[in-house]
Amino acid sequence: MKTIFNFVIMLLVILGLGITFSKYHQSSDLKKQADLLMEQGKTQEAIIMYEQARGVFPWRQDVVNDLEGAQLVLQSDLDYGQIYQIGAETQILPPLSILPSINKLQPNEIFVPILMYHHIRVNPRPGSPVWASLNLTPDQLNSQLQYLTSHGYQTISLDELYLALTKNTPLPSLPIVLTFDDGYRTFYDSVFPLLKKYKVKAVEFVITQVEGAPAYLTWDQIMEIDASGLVQWGAHTRHHPNLPDLSTAAITNEIKGSKADLELHLKKPITWFAYPYGSYNNFIVQTVQDSGFVGAVSTIYGAAQSKDKLYLAPRIMVDGRFSLAEFITRIQK
Repeated sequence: MKTIFNFVIMLLVILGLGITFSKYHQSSDLKKQADLLMEQGKTQEAIIMYEQARGVFPWRQDVVNDLEGAQLVLQSDLDYGQIYQIGAETQILPPLSILPSINKLQPNEIFVPILMYHHIRVNPRPGSPVWASLNLTPDQLNSQLQYLTSHGYQTISLDELYLALTKNTPLPSLPIVLTFDDGYRTFYDSVFPLLKKYKVKAVEFVITQVEGAPAYLTWDQIMEIDASGLVQWGAHTRHHPNLPDLSTAAITNEIKGSKADLELHLKKPITWFAYPYGSYNNFIVQTVQDSGFVGAVSTIYGAAQSKDKLYLAPRIMVDGRFSLAEFITRIQK
């Protein structure tokens, strides 16, 4: 009897060691992926991988140390508003000479420019072409809004565009959508006052779990802006990772989680999504649909909208180096 008992104990020990070894090996694979992402400068994606590695095998102090180090790097970046640099939702802008062919509409399309903005501030790095493209001064935005409102353009929400595309709901003669990516605090400081000044609508795509960083909107600011009725909120993931780099589980968490975060705070449905860095694949698009979003905006250049492109709606990035004349030309049919 004692021999049988000892044998059972030995089997259980062997089984336990096997499970432990398997989990350690799985954790090591995740750690290697995270280390590679850190080497590539993809700190947020690395943090997600380190967290998964810790979840699989919580007793690894090396993973805990790597995770804490990555979080310090990320916090430093967030403090300076550098969640993106080269990998932002940038866009290759076609030359003005070929715009007529790009803007030619098919029978099922309507012409509605969706403008894409990021930072509204004086560019802190004037020597960088990327930063020059992603930063507009408040005066530039003021001039653009002044032009739009004085020339018959009417700002609409993405939900209004959705109804026009799916239900044939009438739109104004010159509809336009203003979208702002990432939820920067400059939206509260520089954009919100101009929205109130000109009584125009906008859409802000929020990264939902960076509230502690000084560069981003707080939930209190989001709630104050929401009370104005001028802003529609969209989801932009929880941490702004490059989604194709993640596991399917992490992708689902980033997309569905950001929707849940916003709906928890705002007590209203969040219906539109923006892909971080403009990156997507079939699984990501399908996950956006399955999460209950009615549409998603892309970084594909264009202003021809249709219900066939609801989850890859084209936009026009407003480059900080645009003259007012070029801005006007790019939003015309």
